[in-house]
This record gives sequence, C-alpha cells and structure tokens, in this order.
Amino acid sequence: MTLIARTTTAIKCSSESAFSVVSNMERFGDWFPGVKSIKSINNLPHGEVGKKYLEIVSVPIGGEKEIEITVKESIRFERFVTEGRFLPLLPRMEVVIANSGENEISLQWSMYSRSDSMAVKILLLPLVKKTMQKRANVGSVRLKRLLERPLLDD
Repeated sequence: MTLIARTTTAIKCSSESAFSVVSNMERFGDWFPGVKSIKSINNLPHGEVGKKYLEIVSVPIGGEKEIEITVKESIRFERFVTEGRFLPLLPRMEVVIANSGENEISLQWSMYSRSDSMAVKILLLPLVKKTMQKRANVGSVRLKRLLERPLLDD
C-alpha cells in the first residue's frame, strides 16, 4: 500500500464520541470535503465489519464518481478501516483513535492506495496525494470542530 494523505489531530472529546462519528460513514460528508453524498446500502449497523455504503465524491478530473465503500476493520473506540471499490486507486481509509488525556484524544486519519500498478504510482498518485492532503487538512479541522462543539455548547 502507498500512503496518500495523513493528519493527526488532538481533539477534546471522548474516544466513544469520536468513534461514533467516524464509524458512521453517513456522516463523512459532514466533515470531509469532496463528499457529495453517502448512504448505507445494507442493513448492518454502523461500525460493523461488512457494512457497505455508496459514496458520491468529487474527483479532480472527471467530475463525480460513485464508490462502494466497505468496512474492513472496526475496533470500538480505537480503529476504523474502510476500503473503496474505485479503480485504479483502490482507496483504503484508516482512522486510529488514542486517548491522550482526560476527555482528549489523538485522532490519526490516513488514506492509502491499495494499487500495485507502477503506472498508478507514477502518474496518478502525485495528483491524488496533493488533492487528498488538502482535503485531509480541511477535514481534520472540521472534524475537530464537530466533535468539540458539544463542549462549547455547555
């Protein structure tokens, strides 16, 4: 796998709150740029391995793409992993949540390409990396605001 983008953010919230938001992919568009829509396409609960979603995302070249997303790994309050059926990139998203203090976490969001194609690595990934890192940076700020908002409202 090839790393495309990564952010690590300190957030004042519980690991339970963070996990409930990131493992419900129907909320992905609430904080991650470029997501036009995302909806469940099976009846499994959010955060369960095998849960599937259909995402419509804007792409730099070609407008919008429809991507089937599947939850591949889910460890409550710690780790959440999805993979998308989007050729030739074959994206994999990983979220790792670690407690870093009382009511504070460190959340690491990463996007990888599962493609082994040398053409993808040389021709496509440089463009994708730039776009996805920008989106990841904005997304991490939005996610932090979303998760810390209940504390601000108290």
